[in-house]
Amino acid sequence: MTAELKKGTLWQKIVHQTELAIANGTLHSIQTLSQEIDQDGCDFTVRIAKNLQRKREQKEIKPDFNPFLPPEPSLTIAKLSPTHIAVLNKFNVVNHHLLIVTSKFESQERLLNECDFNALCRCLAEYPALGFYNGGEAAGASQKHKHLQLVPLPLYGGTRPYPFLSVLAGNEYYTGIQQLSSLPFKHAWCNLPKKLFDDLTLATIYCNKVYREMLMHLNIEALPDTEGELQSAPYNLLMTSDWMLLVPRSKESWQGISVNALGYVGSLFVSDHSALEKLRGFGPLNLLKEVSYAH
Repeated sequence: MTAELKKGTLWQKIVHQTELAIANGTLHSIQTLSQEIDQDGCDFTVRIAKNLQRKREQKEIKPDFNPFLPPEPSLTIAKLSPTHIAVLNKFNVVNHHLLIVTSKFESQERLLNECDFNALCRCLAEYPALGFYNGGEAAGASQKHKHLQLVPLPLYGGTRPYPFLSVLAGNEYYTGIQQLSSLPFKHAWCNLPKKLFDDLTLATIYCNKVYREMLMHLNIEALPDTEGELQSAPYNLLMTSDWMLLVPRSKESWQGISVNALGYVGSLFVSDHSALEKLRGFGPLNLLKEVSYAH
């Protein structure tokens, strides 16, 4: 049985389990090369991940395979709550990439709830990280089983927590739900109160409330279902201990270049140099506009 997480131990558990999973061959890190591209004052890190195709091929061979029921023991970190567990991402591009998975099957197209935010907030309180959710296949979800994701900050080392620092910096005094002028596509963004994550119960309730307000702001409805509310449209949610961002999605990719939630902090992935040059010519900000919606 997976042990309950003790406060203050998550990062050490992730590092230790990562070492073990690498040693026994169950963790498959995808090696990348990175390029920096700027468009209209937005900095992007584009990573060429040549082994992404291997992950896609596995999905095609076993379309109904659920890696989370049960998760591989050597990738399992801890029980976060009665409803969620923490598992290492088997095919990671970012080191120490964590998946926050529902213990029982729930659809990735179900709206998030207080149980989901309780698990996510518990993790965000442990170390500097970016949490995100790909709401449906058109938003970049590769698995049908509901799971949030967490990557440590800074995202790729260095001093910037993520490439879009200049876009999100300087907005810390805004209150309420905003649309940032630097992002030329429909979205909802807001600051979170300082020290919110000192109180897990308060953080859970507050973040779930803001999330629901963002959905309403963007006309994404809750569709009643026998097993919980379903989303009326795909979207990406991103969250740190300082802010939340929600972006409705129009499609999953543009000319073979897929975008998940990380694209909305300036982190994009391509499969080869040809795709990189295609993206450079088109413009990464134009790519985000293409897979989102105009203001």
